[in-house]
Amino acid sequence: MIKLLIADDEALVCIGLQSMLKWEQYNIEIVGIAHNGAQEEEMIDTLRPDIVISDIKMPIKSGLEVAASIRQKYGRLPLFIMLTSYEEFQYARVAIEVQATDYLVKLELTPEALAESIRKAISFLESYQTMESYPKLVHRGNLQAQRDKFFIRLFNNLFENKNQYLLQKEDLAIDFSEPAYLVCTCRILGPDTVPPRGDKLVALCSSTVQLAKDTLASINPCYVTSLDLRNFAVALPVPGVNPSHWMSAIEKQLTDMASVLHNYFNVTIIGAIGFAVEEPYLLRESYLAARKALPVAVKERSFVFFAEGEPLEQEHPLFDFSESRSEIRRAFEELDTLALYTIISKMIEIFEDRPDLLVSATDAACNILYMATSLLADGENIVEHIFENESEGYRAIYQMHTIEEIAGWLIQFRDGCSEILSSQRQSYKEQIVKNVQEYIKRNLDTKLSLNQVADVFNFSPNYLSHLFSKVAKVNYVEYITETKITAAKEMMARGEGRIYEISQKLGYESAFYFSKVFKKITGISPREYMHQIEAG
Repeated sequence: MIKLLIADDEALVCIGLQSMLKWEQYNIEIVGIAHNGAQEEEMIDTLRPDIVISDIKMPIKSGLEVAASIRQKYGRLPLFIMLTSYEEFQYARVAIEVQATDYLVKLELTPEALAESIRKAISFLESYQTMESYPKLVHRGNLQAQRDKFFIRLFNNLFENKNQYLLQKEDLAIDFSEPAYLVCTCRILGPDTVPPRGDKLVALCSSTVQLAKDTLASINPCYVTSLDLRNFAVALPVPGVNPSHWMSAIEKQLTDMASVLHNYFNVTIIGAIGFAVEEPYLLRESYLAARKALPVAVKERSFVFFAEGEPLEQEHPLFDFSESRSEIRRAFEELDTLALYTIISKMIEIFEDRPDLLVSATDAACNILYMATSLLADGENIVEHIFENESEGYRAIYQMHTIEEIAGWLIQFRDGCSEILSSQRQSYKEQIVKNVQEYIKRNLDTKLSLNQVADVFNFSPNYLSHLFSKVAKVNYVEYITETKITAAKEMMARGEGRIYEISQKLGYESAFYFSKVFKKITGISPREYMHQIEAG
């Protein structure tokens, strides 16, 4: 059954909610009642409800504070339905920011309104659970952030090879099973009532993108990725590469989404749609086509399609990363601050006093930014810290219009990145190895080759092997072997099957080979170990 938690500091409201609907008709079980924010968060941690009906204003912590905290810990689930005695719209906006599925005013609450809200939550719940199970969200943390990094790598050609792309796609449960896909790049325009920069603009844009995700996902499974403050990309499934089979449907889907966002936030959404590709690995081509058509979309303030036959080359030459890409990648993954400083300094020298290279400089800076957030384990937080004193943080780069501003941004990034990575070098490496170890423990049922795991974490095999041995004080293969044998002993102690069944669960090719490895590590055979357990 679906688990529901109710949180309100008014006892009569809790009682009313419990009796307002026949919950069993919705396959819902009320698993708990909380009377303050701290108790609500504690019960979410222990009871793991699927849906939470929460008052906004409560003692200790507000419902919105609890929802924001839970989002950081668990991702999309549980779903929140927010209650309040106030009809002020800013509450609704904040509720949308924490991804609440609905916002209800207590004085207007009726069984019909509550039922409609519950049906909406169940619909979202079903779509989310098909994409990502709750336990997986718990150990992965913010899965959406990892998927955003995946698509940024895909759109900007940051994967070293196709195998690395395939492994990360599988690890993040990204479903590309439709016949073809295309990319639409969208831009948020307005409203005039919001300052051109600052916290209000950041809150507005993040809320807009989140509602865009929910609106589009309710129609068709798709992937929405934030590119910067005012721009996001949508990877949409289509029935084939022939645009006549999907053009009108895609245009309607996007314009309907834009209408919803305009009604909620008074913003205008425009966008450019690239051509469809049958191989998702080539979505970068669709993304580049959409970028090419975006200026037309901005001029016409509408959604436009890339015209077949148009060249994909930019009007201005973009910075060529083909020679320096591997150097930048190595500098980031090995935290080679000297090499990183040198590379960015050379870029700055190329662009200084060259206003004709503004487009190239902007694109180069954005690529460096994407690589930092994609390749560094805590990249997003690192770049946010570097630009924490800027009104729009690192996103300020998208508001710059001169070569001097871009050069200044690059200098600030270069100096800040070098300083942070130098001071955090050892702890950062320890965190990388810890993440790899946790991944290994979660995937003991598979054959975890060094190449495979290196691709999942976007490192070269040689570097990961060297780093693992240095930090963990044991080489990669030995760690996997010892971890699997430790898991086997625990499974035997719990009586989780026969020897051949345990060997299969741990990804061994045969029970014979498993027994051989087990004896090498422990000094006795699996059967002897099980006899010891029974005798003890």
